[in-house]
Amino acid sequence: MVGLRGTGRRSLIVTPAWVGQDTQAELERRATAGESPRTDYVELARVLDADVMDMQYLTERAGILTRALAGTGRVVAAQIIEAFLAERRYDHVVTRADRLGLPLALLFKAARGRRDVVLVSVWVSRPRKAVFLSHLKVHSHLGAIITYSSVQRDFAADRLGVPREKLYQCLQPVDERFWRPSEEPVRDVIVSVGAEARDYPTLVRALDGVDIAAEVAVGSSMLPPSGDADGLFGPVIREAVDAGSTAKIRLRQQLSHGELRQLYARARFVVVPLRDVEFDAGVTAITEAMAMGKAVVVTRTRGQVDVIREGESGLYVPPGDPVALRKAVRYLLDNPAAAERMGSAGRAAVEARHTLDGWVAAIADVVTGRRSVTR
Repeated sequence: MVGLRGTGRRSLIVTPAWVGQDTQAELERRATAGESPRTDYVELARVLDADVMDMQYLTERAGILTRALAGTGRVVAAQIIEAFLAERRYDHVVTRADRLGLPLALLFKAARGRRDVVLVSVWVSRPRKAVFLSHLKVHSHLGAIITYSSVQRDFAADRLGVPREKLYQCLQPVDERFWRPSEEPVRDVIVSVGAEARDYPTLVRALDGVDIAAEVAVGSSMLPPSGDADGLFGPVIREAVDAGSTAKIRLRQQLSHGELRQLYARARFVVVPLRDVEFDAGVTAITEAMAMGKAVVVTRTRGQVDVIREGESGLYVPPGDPVALRKAVRYLLDNPAAAERMGSAGRAAVEARHTLDGWVAAIADVVTGRRSVTR
C-alpha cells in the first residue's frame, strides 16, 4: 500500500532522515527568528513547490509498509521504497544523498520505471557507491547527477562512465545572511570546525610551540548525532599534552548555530585540517568561515580544490604536514592585514559563487529542465 494520494505538488525531495529530525516548519521558524541558517532543501522545496520526504513524512504520510520499516530503524530503505512507490504522483524526484538516489535509480531500472531522478551527490567515487554506476549502470535512470566538487564530477565521467551531459557541478552553498561578518571583537584565538575527514593530530603538532589558543568545534545541536566527538578527538588533545606539547586547544561539542557563529566571529582566522580524501570534505566549514569574513587555512587534499584561491581568500597546505601548517598559521598571525584582506576576499567569493539562493535556483533549473549549472 502506498502513502497518501497526490498532493497536487509537482516535485518530491528525498532528503536524509533520522529520528528527532526537525520538521520543515521548525527549520523555517528558527531561520526566520535568526537562530539558525536557512536549510537548503527547505528553500529548494519552496521554489519547486515540492513535498519533502523527511522523518515527519515517513511518520505521518508514508504507506503502512514503509512506515513500519522506518519504525524498525531502516529509514534509508523506507525512503527508497516509498519514493519508488510514489513515482506516479510527482513530475520530478530529487534525492539529496548517494545512499538514497543510487539504489532508487536501480529500482527504477529493474522495474523499467522513470529515468529522470536527479541526484545531488557528495562522494560518488566511494567504492560501495561507485559500483552502482560503474557496474550496474544506474545512470540510465538518472536524469542528472549534481556534484559540489569538480573532482567528483570528473571521476563520474572519466572512471564511472557517466555521460558528461548528465553531470553538473554546483558549488557548496552557504546562507550568507546568517553567516556574515560581525562587529564582535576578534580575540587571540583560532578556530577549527567539523569532524568528517579531519586531521586534528596534525593540527596539534602544528600548534606545538605556537603562542595562540585554538578552539575545535565538533558537532552541531542541529544535526543528527554521529558518535562521541570526545571519543574521536579528546584523546588526541590529551595525549599531545601528556607528551609535552604546548598546544593550547579547547574542544567544543554540540554547539548551536548561533554559538558557532559567535565562535567564528571572535577567531583571528579559521583552520580546516583534513585527511587526504578525494571528496570535498571540510567545504561546509570553509564556506561558513569565508561568509563570516575569515581567512581560511585548509589542507589541499585530492578533493578540496574548488573553493579557496591560494593567497587570495586563504592558504593551502599539504596533507599531513605540521611544519607547513605551522608556517601558514604563523604567517597569518604575523600579518593581520593579510588575514583581513583574505577574509574580505572570501566574503566576496561567497557572495559571487556560494549563495544559497543561487544554489537553489541552479538546482531547480536542472530539475525542471531549464538548467544551466557550471559544467
